[in-house]
Amino acid sequence: MLLVFLRVFKVIIKFFYFFLKLLPIKNKVVFISRQSNKINTDFEMIAESLRKEIKNVKIVFLCKRINEGMLGYLKYSFHVFRQMYHLATSKVCVLDSYCIAASNLKHKKRLVILQIWHSIGKIKKSGYQSLGMKWGRDEKVARIMCMHKNYTNIIAGGKAFNKYYVEGFNCDEKILLNYGLPRIDYLISKEKILKEKILDKYPEFKNKKVVLYAPTFRRYEPFGVKDLIKKYDHKKFILVIKGHPNQPIKVDSKKVYTCPEFKNTDILSVADYVIADYSSICLEAAVLNKRVLFYLYDYEKYMSGNGVNIDPFKVLPHCTSKSIKDLYDIILKDTYNDKEFQDFRRKYLPSKLGNSTKLIVDYIVKHMER
Repeated sequence: MLLVFLRVFKVIIKFFYFFLKLLPIKNKVVFISRQSNKINTDFEMIAESLRKEIKNVKIVFLCKRINEGMLGYLKYSFHVFRQMYHLATSKVCVLDSYCIAASNLKHKKRLVILQIWHSIGKIKKSGYQSLGMKWGRDEKVARIMCMHKNYTNIIAGGKAFNKYYVEGFNCDEKILLNYGLPRIDYLISKEKILKEKILDKYPEFKNKKVVLYAPTFRRYEPFGVKDLIKKYDHKKFILVIKGHPNQPIKVDSKKVYTCPEFKNTDILSVADYVIADYSSICLEAAVLNKRVLFYLYDYEKYMSGNGVNIDPFKVLPHCTSKSIKDLYDIILKDTYNDKEFQDFRRKYLPSKLGNSTKLIVDYIVKHMER
């Protein structure tokens, strides 16, 4: 039933898009995301710089999540028509995720589609890498919906990830641009300001080590959190837990902080250690040279359901464990392997940090003026 619906839907949008393409092109950049209903930091920073670089540029944000179920898909279908109008009348489209209209329609030759993705690296398998896997996309649906087609270029992180971008997007390596994301610039430039704000709100953070736990999204209950909280000694360090936006973590203990006023990336500014798992938060922490530990209590289960490109047990063996006690011991005894971590930073981060926004904006300006 779903496959029939998708095929019919594609015929309909192609028919209407034929007429929308008759409309004139404007001096416009459209940003499209289905990651969130809010404008993300990467989009905001690119748009702000574009307004300074190009006189009278029109910026349009179309940020809308797809809700699960047929009703959610039906509602999103109407949103696709808004996307189609702006794709037909823009010079550049910037994406941070898969977009039905961008990948399935035949666009004007003038349109540039730039995929910046929503991570500064490819820690987890995604896209074509995970087709047919337990938590991956259905292969028939992916093929019908032309997953990740029509991109002019793709913004990538460190060159060590290129192989995985190529596999995930099923693309030629020539279209990759190893610029990194604007959030790298944000983290670097705002670190001191954010640190002051957080310490002003939580002055008790000043006198103890601060440990941030920020796990990735799982399609099951994150059962390792209970052990993490149970073995935590609040007298020895501060523990901040920030759940994934799509999977909030219920914290009953009054000894654990959640800092709801701040994002997980904001907390990086005060963190001494970051406990990660399969999330790209490890790369964002690495940007600020924050010591990263990997808590992989569900390693076998996660690997069988999704899989990763970068296996912490192989890349950072002395910083990785299935046991939270082992990781807490590293923090308390100060036995962290800094050399291993610095090798990780050099290999997986972009070669130059702090100029991602400029590189992306220069790219867009060049194509706008073409």
